[in-house]
Amino acid sequence: MDFSLINSATMMIIIVVGQFLSGIFILAYTSRHERSKALNTFLISKLLQTFAWIFMSHRTNTPGVFVNAASNILLFTGVTLELIAFLILKESFTKKNKKAYLSLLAGGFLVYSAAAAFGIAQNIKITIASCVLALLMAFPVYSLFTDKQASLLQRLIAASFSLTVLMLLFRGVTSVTSGLDLSLSSSNPFNSWLYVVLYLYMVTGSMGFILLDKERMDAELVKAATLDGLTNVLNRQTFEKRSAESISLFAGRQEPVSCLLLDIDDFKRVNDQHGHLMGDAVLRGFASTIRSMLRDDDLFGRYGGEEFSILLPGADKNQALAIAERLRAAVEAQKMEGHKEIRYTVSIGVSTLIPDRETTTDQFYRLSDKALYLAKSRGKNRVQAV
Repeated sequence: MDFSLINSATMMIIIVVGQFLSGIFILAYTSRHERSKALNTFLISKLLQTFAWIFMSHRTNTPGVFVNAASNILLFTGVTLELIAFLILKESFTKKNKKAYLSLLAGGFLVYSAAAAFGIAQNIKITIASCVLALLMAFPVYSLFTDKQASLLQRLIAASFSLTVLMLLFRGVTSVTSGLDLSLSSSNPFNSWLYVVLYLYMVTGSMGFILLDKERMDAELVKAATLDGLTNVLNRQTFEKRSAESISLFAGRQEPVSCLLLDIDDFKRVNDQHGHLMGDAVLRGFASTIRSMLRDDDLFGRYGGEEFSILLPGADKNQALAIAERLRAAVEAQKMEGHKEIRYTVSIGVSTLIPDRETTTDQFYRLSDKALYLAKSRGKNRVQAV
C-alpha cells in the first residue's frame, strides 16, 4: 500500500471522529459503574484532542495566530491529560512528578505561544510543537516501561507510544534540516506516515486504556477472592487450596512440611478495652510483622478471628520450631505506633510431617491445633510442637 496517497484532510476527519467516538464508547462502557479519577481524566483528554483536531482542520481556511496557537495548546493539554490518566491508573502520578510534569506543560505553552505571536518561521514552530509533544510523552512512556510490575499489555502500549515519540522527534529535526513542507495540511510522504502513526497512537491509547483498566479490575477481583480483606494475607479457602498443592508437591519429593497455627493471646481483652477499630489495627500490624519474616515460598493465611496459619514447605521440625520462636519473639517485641500501652503476644502450635499422597491440610491443622491447645494451657506466649 502506498501511504503517500493518503489525503491529509481525510486523515484529520478520521482522527477527529476517532477521538470523539473513543470518548462516547468509553462513556457507554462505564455507564453502569462509578468512574474513577483516571477515567474522568482520560475522557477530558479525548474531548480536548477532538477540539484540537477540529481547530487544525480549519487552520487552512481560518489562518491566524489564535487558531494556530489554540489548536496546539489544546493538543498539548489533551495528550498530557491522556498520559496522566495512564499514570493515575497505574498509581504512578505522584505529587513530586506532578509538579515537574505540569511545569513542562506550562513551559511548552509559553514557548509555542511566543513563537506564534512573534511570527517565527513555520518550520521552527513545527519543530517546537513536535519536540514539546515528544517531551510531554517521554516521562509517562518511561514510567510505563520501567514499572516493575508491568504486564505484557502495558509494555506493548508503552512501545507503541515510543514509536510516536520517535516520529515526533524525527519530524522536529527534519523540519529544520530539510526544505520539506511538514505542516499537517501538506501532502508529502512524510506526513502520510505521520498520520498513520498518529492514528495508531489514538487507537492504542483508547483501546489500551480500557484494557489496562479491565486488567486492573480483574486483578482487584482476584485479590478480593484470594486475600483476607482486613489483613491482606490469604483467606482460609485460598490458603487451604495452595497448601494442598504444596503438600502434594513435597509428598512426591518425600521432603518434610511443617505447619504453624498462631493465635493472638487474649485478643478479646484488646477489643473490650480499646474497641474493635484498635482490634483491627492489631490484626493488621500482627499480619504485617509475620509476613515480613517469612520466606517467599511460605504460605500465610487467616483462618478467622485472631487465628492464622503458616505452611513451611521443606522445613523439618527443628527448623519450624526455630522459625516459630522468631515469630513469637517479634510479636512480643512489637509496639503499636501511637499506642505503646497496647502490647500482645501469640501462642504457636507446630506440626511436621513427611507427607504422602493421602496427607491433607486438615491433618496438619488438627495436629497444629492440638499443639496450640497445649501452648495455651501451659501459659500462652509460647511455641509448642507435637
